[in-house]
Amino acid sequence: MKLKHLALLVLVGAIVALVSLPRADVNAQEIISENLFTNPGFEGGYYNQGSIAQIAVPNGWTMHWLDNVTFAGTEGRPAYRPETVVWLITDAPERERELFWRDGSYTLKVFKGWAPMYAALSQDVSGLEVGRQYRMVIPIYVDMVEEYKGAKKVQPHRSDSGFIRFGVSGVGATWLDAAQINYSPTWTAENVYPFYLAMQTYVWDFTATQENMTVWIEMGSNWPYRNNGFFLDGLGLYALSTTGLANPASSGSSGSGAPAVAGPTLTPFPTPTPRADGAVVHVVNSGDSMWTIAIQYAPTLGVSPEEALPLIQDRNNNPAFVSVGQELIIVPPGETAPVVVEEEPAAEEEESATESEATAVPEQEPTAAPETEETTEVAEAQPAETGGSTDAPVASASNSICVAVFNDADSNGAQDVSTESLQPDASITLFRAGASVSTYITDGITEPYCFQNLDPDTYQVQVYSPAGFAPTTADNWAVSVTDGTALSVAFGVTEANAPAPVAEASAETADTSAETADSTSTPAEEAAPEEGGFFSSIGGIVLVIAGILVLLAGAGVVMLRRG
Repeated sequence: MKLKHLALLVLVGAIVALVSLPRADVNAQEIISENLFTNPGFEGGYYNQGSIAQIAVPNGWTMHWLDNVTFAGTEGRPAYRPETVVWLITDAPERERELFWRDGSYTLKVFKGWAPMYAALSQDVSGLEVGRQYRMVIPIYVDMVEEYKGAKKVQPHRSDSGFIRFGVSGVGATWLDAAQINYSPTWTAENVYPFYLAMQTYVWDFTATQENMTVWIEMGSNWPYRNNGFFLDGLGLYALSTTGLANPASSGSSGSGAPAVAGPTLTPFPTPTPRADGAVVHVVNSGDSMWTIAIQYAPTLGVSPEEALPLIQDRNNNPAFVSVGQELIIVPPGETAPVVVEEEPAAEEEESATESEATAVPEQEPTAAPETEETTEVAEAQPAETGGSTDAPVASASNSICVAVFNDADSNGAQDVSTESLQPDASITLFRAGASVSTYITDGITEPYCFQNLDPDTYQVQVYSPAGFAPTTADNWAVSVTDGTALSVAFGVTEANAPAPVAEASAETADTSAETADSTSTPAEEAAPEEGGFFSSIGGIVLVIAGILVLLAGAGVVMLRRG
């Protein structure tokens, strides 16, 4: 009898344990609307704002700028009015077309040479639902050049000079008035890598407080570089499935409500410290692999992780495996990390002719008279501190970024869930302030996987395609995490030998749905994201429970017979 009772207890205990398996569901938002921006890809024409020939603005949008006004970080140098160009792709050199265009035939360039610049693009949006969350998805190429070396652009050496941030306010708010505008954290080269001479997709979610609101896209440089330029194209604003979230106060703070209980946070890699002989050496820790080590030291070497991997392997005699405590040479003694120099897409003279950039000598500051009609008078304007306000909220368990990779068979940058499956063996890395904090390898079954319990801050999500595959979407997203948010990002890849032009960055890509940012079609549905891992799959749980029950039932029968 004791054996019979024991068998029954084991059977009941197993069932209870399986049913009670802990799950931390994270519902990343689904996009439920088409693009809400008017003229998001700038295909709908443009006008000269204020009848200024040098200020071409896409229809439906408004430009703002500082003119002969200093702001924080300029060291007393005034910012001057930029030039803006709505540029037709056929007028651009071939090599520049893949860099600056994301949607259709036109892109917007905002630029100023030899002077600080602070500008913004805004649009009034109507018909918002109060309390609903909305997502801004803005691809921006930061074309800031400190100098030219031959036919190559050299990016600024200062990491704090260029900046991007978004905002939302009631209609009629004054630009740069933090009492009226709710601002995102600020993106710079200190928290986005690469920031200069690169196209990144910047993402920010906000909660609507009014039916009609103004959306702001700010960009600028506090230093008089040879060129301070920004290209924008394929902008997106989308309604999300989430409502009723706490809304930040109508100030520049990115906080929201009372702080929640903090969960565990991800720990960035430590900053490499060279030895006395100049060598940088990594001591292998538990859980390290050559791939994670390559990701960690890519910024130190000034190359991408894909380029860092064979470099580190070669410097360590191509080890078949690594063991805890093993020392790996990252930078040999007496050698310095290579300097990254971006190739100049076209000759300087050609760029000057097509974009009308300033040609004054560096010491000569612009003397353009202030344009009072279009200029916002601000005595001391200042972008938000990097990473958000100083009283940013404490992280909560719902602060997450959920990721997935799908096989984009038709290479259109959007997943057709009925025919296009999830893709295994892709590596997705989460970066914070340029340092890798976590990496996930997709299995093609249980995604989306969620990086959870994140501190409110700005992060980058980078996908590294499986061998033999190439991305069909933007492979790098810069996202802003505030308290209580759950962002979702889906990357598309296709076999490298298939004709697969990179699709335009769009918010539907982030939620595996619909067309590019200029599309008017309704995004396709996607499954509600849950935490990654096998037990987040209901099918997996059912199979496990069924298998264990069969085994336990068989064992119980045997024990009962013996009893």
